Amino acid sequence: MVSLEEFRAYRSPLKDFYDGKYVLLTGGSGFVGKLLIEKLIKCNVAEILLILRRKKGLSPTERLEQLLGKEAVFVNYEKDPQLYLSKIRLIEGDISEVGVGISNDDLEYIYERTNIIVHAAADVRFDESLKESIQTNVRGTQEMLKIAEKCRQLEIFTYISTAFSHCVLGVIEEKFYDPPLDPSVLIKASESENDADVFEQLSKKLIEPWPNTYAFTKSLSEEMVRRYKAKLPVAIIRPSIITTTMEDPIAGWTDNLYGFNGVVCGAATGVLRIFHIHMDYKASIVPADTVINATLAVTWYAASHREEDNVYNCTTDDNPVSWRETQHQLEHWKDRIPFDKSLWITTYNTTRFKLVADVLSILYHVLPALFFDAMLQLGGQKPRVLKLYRKVHRFSAVLRFFTNNQWCFRTARMRRVLDAMAADDQQYFPCDAKAIQWNSFLDHQIKGLRQYLMRDPWSTLEKSVRRHRLRTFAHWCLLAVLYGGMLYLAVKVLHAYGYIDFTGLHESNLEECLEAEAI
Repeated sequence: MVSLEEFRAYRSPLKDFYDGKYVLLTGGSGFVGKLLIEKLIKCNVAEILLILRRKKGLSPTERLEQLLGKEAVFVNYEKDPQLYLSKIRLIEGDISEVGVGISNDDLEYIYERTNIIVHAAADVRFDESLKESIQTNVRGTQEMLKIAEKCRQLEIFTYISTAFSHCVLGVIEEKFYDPPLDPSVLIKASESENDADVFEQLSKKLIEPWPNTYAFTKSLSEEMVRRYKAKLPVAIIRPSIITTTMEDPIAGWTDNLYGFNGVVCGAATGVLRIFHIHMDYKASIVPADTVINATLAVTWYAASHREEDNVYNCTTDDNPVSWRETQHQLEHWKDRIPFDKSLWITTYNTTRFKLVADVLSILYHVLPALFFDAMLQLGGQKPRVLKLYRKVHRFSAVLRFFTNNQWCFRTARMRRVLDAMAADDQQYFPCDAKAIQWNSFLDHQIKGLRQYLMRDPWSTLEKSVRRHRLRTFAHWCLLAVLYGGMLYLAVKVLHAYGYIDFTGLHESNLEECLEAEAI
């Protein structure tokens, strides 16, 4: 990990671009947003204008204090809280509201000072209603662009989209695409209370062939950005499946169970025992710090190349890894660092056939869940495992599209940005997919998921290893009993129908016994 002092000591065009700038940031309480805050403070920005809403009875100020004090990613907060508090100015607002719900005084402050806008806020739930997704992802982007239009010192507006905004295509270029529908029309339709029920009923038809409302609304949001291209300097970055950090600011950090993180955690805790996936397809995963550094590099580059179509794919197509390769590497750790908070031993059962996955989910998920719940009830506890598996199956269903298809993401524009970066920037803002060492990254990932997401302290490792060995022994004993019983039942059935005859075997054994007695 690079120290704050070392980072601030070096000079380069990319780093100097952020020095003393006012950055308006949305989505700062999210996974990507937290990493952006940490990196921007390192870059010595003048101020981060952070849009935060009230949530669960907490004010934006209370939420910020909780955020900074809780997350390990804010590596210097414990020893120097003022480093963060002096650089962050809270703007109360809600991206899903018209006008973003920002007061007039705060808007004037934004208009007067903002140099850079990074719009990272989004509703990332795949199963969210179309109305909510449009109002947050599409209308929210439109409202931020309206604010950007009035910023008197704006140098660049960067929108963090997703590489799957155009996942209905096999090859995804770094360019603007025509939208599936007019986003302005859909915004108006989502705002109509009279047609709300009809709108939701039509949502599945409207988003076809997109797999979910998230990818669909991201494609519409990109169109919103394109419509402002003639008025504003804009850039779009499209990351693929964002996972844990590789090393910046710490290795293996994440705060969510989305996507690949959820699959790894589910398998490591013994909860996800069968998964529908094509193991030989490319895993479109990308480390989170690669995305953050690429976003800042793209923002810097696009600010001085306004005439270009500044659309960039942030993927690992230049250094691909398959799902099978990720599985093999993660399996190395299943006996060495088992999770303390686990249901059973680690398993990695997969199939590319949906029917097989559905049948095996009954055997591997539903039946064991019923058994565990019965044990809980006998112990006077509330059954909860079957309820857990309902969530697991919903999670698996929404990921099927992404684990059983693969895409070719063009990255020539992103390569142009990398080529423009100074040698020191390549070191301090590492975002070249070719430099990713997958085995090392996956090692850090499994450790980070245990430590930061599951919050299993390393002091529990010895106990977890002992329990894992006992469970492994019990697991193989159960399998021996299960398969032995199935074999016995099969033999009995075949014998009953005359497919197996033991008569000759009995006679042969009797003759051998008589001969032995005679001797």
